[in-house]
Amino acid sequence: MTDTTVTVTHRFDVPADRVFDAWLDPAWIGRWMFGPGVRDERICHLTLDPRVGGRFSFEVERQGQVLDHVGEYLEIVRPGRLVFTWGVAGTASSRVTVTVADSPGGCELTLLHEIPAEWADFAQRTRAGWDFMLSTLDRELHPVDGHVHPVSASTVRMERLLPGPAERVWEFLTDPDKRALWLAGGPMELRLGGAVELHFRHADLSPVKVPTPEAYRAMEAGHVLRGTVTQIDPLHRLGFTWGPGPAASEVMFELVPQGNLVRLVLTHTRLADSAELRSVSGGWHTHADILEDRLRGQVPEAFWTRHAVIEAMYRQRERNG
Repeated sequence: MTDTTVTVTHRFDVPADRVFDAWLDPAWIGRWMFGPGVRDERICHLTLDPRVGGRFSFEVERQGQVLDHVGEYLEIVRPGRLVFTWGVAGTASSRVTVTVADSPGGCELTLLHEIPAEWADFAQRTRAGWDFMLSTLDRELHPVDGHVHPVSASTVRMERLLPGPAERVWEFLTDPDKRALWLAGGPMELRLGGAVELHFRHADLSPVKVPTPEAYRAMEAGHVLRGTVTQIDPLHRLGFTWGPGPAASEVMFELVPQGNLVRLVLTHTRLADSAELRSVSGGWHTHADILEDRLRGQVPEAFWTRHAVIEAMYRQRERNG
């Protein structure tokens, strides 16, 4: 029996080198190939050695099962050709060839996935999977709008370009005093399984004082949220549960340097329902506005004043579908 070849093509309106490099950067792999922004899964680790003979290991937890996608790089010719083996640890491997050719206004990617004959029944699913991931890569390669967007029934995602460097943004995520300037203070043990304790005092996020809205009066004196660190890669990735217990949702911050700027990718997953999606969308957008003000050295608007505007915007977006 002969192998089955799945062919997928996708046209990008960005240069070939940007598309090619996204295949060999773990930060990018975690944005378009794996992770909660792509499907309902948690990244365990993404490691790669981008040289001929080098290997990669992309391990995720999906529906309670840990899957380690592994392979070896056979050819690397930037920015036009990439060949590697592909498989899940403990199973037979296949072969993937990616070619990227310049075209007017961008480039065209062609992917050939040679799968063993015994996997022929999965050819259509394999094609659909690559189609979806390449479309996700296309979206990720474009400028961000800074808004929170739903990516599934239980996940929202936001991207912001912030003033760098990454070391400074990381401090605003992890240092309690700096975090208290835009989100919440409180201790955080920077290790896997470490305790997180966020002390929210929305009125203190700006020197401008306004009354707390009636709907949020219960938060007027502040409140505490506890969680557990689930992922940490200093200067790159920080994840923790948003509350205690197995039913808690999870927040992931990712930092991707882009010149003098830093792309902040915030993903909040395992949200219970549409009401919670709506609630965290307005909250994260407002907190991110304040973070951006702080990084720029500007005095932020009162949290509740800004939040009212943002909340109304998301309500209108929901009505508009």
